[in-house]
Amino acid sequence: MINLYKLDNNLRLVYEKVDTVKTVSVGAWILAGSRYETKSENGISHFIEHILFKGTKNRSSKEIVYEIESIGGQINAFTAKEYTCFYVRVLDEFLEKAFEILSDLLLNPLINPEDIEKEKTVIIEEINMSKDDPEEILYQALNDLIWKGETLSYPIIGKESTVKRIDRNKILNFMRKRYKPENVVISVAGNFDEAHLIDLCERYFGSWERYLKSKDTNNSSEPIFKRGAVIKSKKSDQAQIAIAFEGFGQEDENVYKLLIVSNILGGGMSSRLFQKVREELGLVYSINSFVSTYKDVGTLIVYAGTSPKNVGVVYKEILDQIKLLIRGNLTPDEVEVAKQQIKGSIIFGLENTSSRMSNLGKNMLLLNRIIEMQEIINMINSIKFDQVMDIVREVLTKEFSVAVVGNKKEIDSKIFEERLVTE
Repeated sequence: MINLYKLDNNLRLVYEKVDTVKTVSVGAWILAGSRYETKSENGISHFIEHILFKGTKNRSSKEIVYEIESIGGQINAFTAKEYTCFYVRVLDEFLEKAFEILSDLLLNPLINPEDIEKEKTVIIEEINMSKDDPEEILYQALNDLIWKGETLSYPIIGKESTVKRIDRNKILNFMRKRYKPENVVISVAGNFDEAHLIDLCERYFGSWERYLKSKDTNNSSEPIFKRGAVIKSKKSDQAQIAIAFEGFGQEDENVYKLLIVSNILGGGMSSRLFQKVREELGLVYSINSFVSTYKDVGTLIVYAGTSPKNVGVVYKEILDQIKLLIRGNLTPDEVEVAKQQIKGSIIFGLENTSSRMSNLGKNMLLLNRIIEMQEIINMINSIKFDQVMDIVREVLTKEFSVAVVGNKKEIDSKIFEERLVTE
């Protein structure tokens, strides 16, 4: 059973008790990410995630990590486009220590100017590393294309020029806007006493004050999906291709129908693209499709990596497989198998306290609601064959976007002028 408890300062605690384990995972989910940044402060959410680990009024950087690892626990954080998460996983007997450390990180950070300057160097090296990764280049190029003019296009890590301009005042101003209790969900999954859990949350986060005078940069307008093609030149033995169709946001139940389409198209080793393009034709090592969602928008993306000389034929084969689906070359059995695979991946993914905690925190933060696993399973079970075909025609018949990374001299850009699949 999943439960919700709201503190007087509007911070939300969402939790699921799992009696069969001896661990507990605690996450602090904050509505702070590159989507909520301005162009000049791009990368600041990710920077804050790093800088909060540099020390608090009560602990040094080493002590923050040591106090958790010395009791056999794990502590870390990550930043996405729509949220930042700080999390701890410990044996259930150390639940209070998890709350103590997380609250110390969030409420008592030092944010020393000298630490800021050191971290700039670290993050700029991280940016440089991403510039050497063809897949990183590919997906950033795709985001720049389909979300042009939208904050969703901003890289999570930021740009060297914006990271260099981050200072203590910018960090504090951004935290006043985003790091406030109404923008925070504490998510807990594992073995605990419910009354004790609520008491710990009140004790360690109940005093978190709201910044009433701060202006919230919550970008509430729905981003517009852009169409086009882009080729990024990079000397490489392989070319990377990403094809993006406009999909659905997390709030839209159609996303589960689109997951079925994606699974059939390129969701695994038995998928159509894998069997045709890799196994039968031997043109790629890696080819797949996946659904990417944000709160209100999303995409269906097909990815392939191949020799530059084979880009044209791989592109054609992908479009041919999509064309077959549009023509109705699909059986009820395929849909049922895809439904089972999706249910399996969801259930497998929630078999540890960390993944359960993540699922709870993300849903409550972005959708402001509790979604039980059985609700999702029932929703998938209820999807009919005709509904899947409706989604095929709705999504795959619209003009899509393409991003390619590779040696530009070896790639015929004219092939990407065809970006509309019809029967």
